[in-house]
Amino acid sequence: MLSLLWGTAQATDWVIKNATVHWPNGEKTVNTHLLIRDGVLVAAGPQIDVPKGAKQIEGESLHVTAGLFNANTHIGLEEVSLVNDTVDFAAENDLVTASLRVADAFNPSSATVLHNRTQGITHALILPEAGGSLIAGQAALVNLSASRHSVEKQTVGVVVSLGQTGKKLAGGSRAAAMALLREALMDAKDYARHKEDYQRRARRDYQLSRADLEALEPVVTGQLPLIVRVHRASDILTVLDLAKTMDIRIVLLGAEEGWRVADEIAKAKVPVIIDPTANTPASFERLGARSDNATYLHKAGVTLLFTGIGWQTTHNAFLVRQAAGNAVANGLPYNAAMAAMTSNLWKVFGGHGAGLQLNRPADLVVWDGDPLEVTTEVEAVFLDGQVIPLVSHATLLRDRYAERYQLIHNSTN
Repeated sequence: MLSLLWGTAQATDWVIKNATVHWPNGEKTVNTHLLIRDGVLVAAGPQIDVPKGAKQIEGESLHVTAGLFNANTHIGLEEVSLVNDTVDFAAENDLVTASLRVADAFNPSSATVLHNRTQGITHALILPEAGGSLIAGQAALVNLSASRHSVEKQTVGVVVSLGQTGKKLAGGSRAAAMALLREALMDAKDYARHKEDYQRRARRDYQLSRADLEALEPVVTGQLPLIVRVHRASDILTVLDLAKTMDIRIVLLGAEEGWRVADEIAKAKVPVIIDPTANTPASFERLGARSDNATYLHKAGVTLLFTGIGWQTTHNAFLVRQAAGNAVANGLPYNAAMAAMTSNLWKVFGGHGAGLQLNRPADLVVWDGDPLEVTTEVEAVFLDGQVIPLVSHATLLRDRYAERYQLIHNSTN
């Protein structure tokens, strides 16, 4: 049982006692005390000096992890799925492709932000979806502080949909989608090398607008990856060949049949964003989906990032830890599952790094048990050194109706 003992001297000191700590390097220490001072994790070990008056979090079976992330969400981009006025992750206007930045539409005050952070999610990738073009736009990295500074990286990559979605958007053929993508990348390379000529109208016409070419320039120059939504093994190999030919970085998204070509993905050093629970043949391009996809990819040496479960990646993006638990149940090492929700985000997309490190602002979650168990609850969340109140619209509604129920119950008894 959690107990908070409010001190009187050091109001900014927090001590987490006797916890099992899952460090970003994969190490796990038990019976560990953590001291957070002025928002910074300053001490950890079996014995530390506890400042007088420090607030303490203690209890049986506490676990501490870095703040979790989900690598494929619409958090802050979608409020009510069936109300289009509240949905901003896709545009049907094919005149805006790579230049679409979902960060511009991110709402840090969204109910989806408040809800997911009470469940242990501190960071997320927010991704655009293909609307009128197979090039969906730019993905962003956000934290769930609900502050004006929630967007940590406006652009971490450009998202493209291939496979069945790309085929449909390109007019009915996967080959057409690849042709359009190759042309866009070649145009972006040419534009990057001849901007002055382009301004003087001394270059050939390009497929995309100037703004879209500008947005693709970091991709063709290797500064940012192309995040490719693809599922079928043969489509994955085609994308790997494209990346090699065009000399660009890619991240695979989906990859339900990735296990079939795991060695090729690993050899190309391409990270993969997957939902470990995507184990059914939901479409013809996912006939080979299986529960141990993550295990095969990990054994081959592929860097994994997790999302899930299924389509519930916005309001219930926190279920990613349940997806990770399923991966462990199907053979993935525990540490690899934790890394796929914590440290691998920074490894692939850069940034300030996992927040469970000494002498860094605390980005961590305190759990009342094993974080990969479904019934485990969040006891406390620290984000950038700040204690996050475990309050959301859901908890406010719960408390309101619990109070009314109690009043009715009392009046009838």
